[in-house]
Amino acid sequence: MTLRTISFSTALTFVMLVIFSSMVAMSFDYPAKARFMPLVVGIPGIVLCLVQLAIDLFRSPSASTPAAASVGQSIAAASVPEGTQPEEELPEFGPHTAKQEMVMWSYFVSFVAGIVLFGFYVSVPVMLLTFLRRQGEASWKLAIALSIAAPLALYLMFGRLLGIELHPGFVTRWVIHALGMGSV
Repeated sequence: MTLRTISFSTALTFVMLVIFSSMVAMSFDYPAKARFMPLVVGIPGIVLCLVQLAIDLFRSPSASTPAAASVGQSIAAASVPEGTQPEEELPEFGPHTAKQEMVMWSYFVSFVAGIVLFGFYVSVPVMLLTFLRRQGEASWKLAIALSIAAPLALYLMFGRLLGIELHPGFVTRWVIHALGMGSV
């Protein structure tokens, strides 16, 4: 497989594998309690990246057989109504995906800003509800249920089970202090 035949998603998976591997390697220089979180995140990340790279390798064009390609072409030709031309398959990324990419980046940047300003327990339900309703087109019932369940799961997993305090947010911390409900 040459560099020109590697897809964007495969290259991104490889970059993520390097990041996770570096994170795990660097964590061994930390004290025992400090290395726990990088290992909990990094080791599953490495495994999932390796699985994805294996899937990409076996799904590569060099791994497909001519017989499989002809069967796929036959199925595609049969699904096109008579008298119409089959649509040309668009590349994975390009001008046709720019709007979707901008929307997703907007959600990502908003989510990160929300966590920094308002913390996990405020930002996760708001962003999850917004994303599920607008992009996922989920029902109100499902979106609200998941928006309540997600911060509860975060609290139980990190706050209670692991004893890790998630970032409360600068604005949230200031509001709580201003109301006299806690210290900064």
